[in-house]
Amino acid sequence: MKKNEKLLIAVLVIITLIVIIFAVSRKNSQTPDATTGGTVTVDGNNEIIVEEKYVTTSEDGTKVNTSEALKSNKVVNNIEFSDIQLTQRGGETLLTATVKNNGSERNELFAVDVTLIDDAGQDIITISGLVAPMDAGATASFETSTTLDYANSYDFRVSAK
Repeated sequence: MKKNEKLLIAVLVIITLIVIIFAVSRKNSQTPDATTGGTVTVDGNNEIIVEEKYVTTSEDGTKVNTSEALKSNKVVNNIEFSDIQLTQRGGETLLTATVKNNGSERNELFAVDVTLIDDAGQDIITISGLVAPMDAGATASFETSTTLDYANSYDFRVSAK
């Protein structure tokens, strides 16, 4: 074999290893774990079973969060988040709310971080969202979403960016 052929084979092997490592690490990072407040057990067939304390599942497979803490109103920058729902369906977790401008002036568009929290008070994930401009006293809809299943969260915190 020529020197150039050996170099080419070495480069191809290295690229293949990098792709394999990336694929494996990406798969592992997308696997939900018990940080959403569920209890993890392993059955006799070594299958992982996650008990979800704050979720009910409808007939169509949609998971709906039932935590009273999550449903309590939150306020940031005079904007009150109410009628809060956290659902999971088709690989997407969706947080929806009604937002109301309780301030005396129109608010401008601003970004928020929504941090889902487990029942031990630990952060699970932070999701970004946008609050629409509203006149004083006006209401609007708010939603933000993420992939994977975080419907079993206990509560959330919202903060302006």
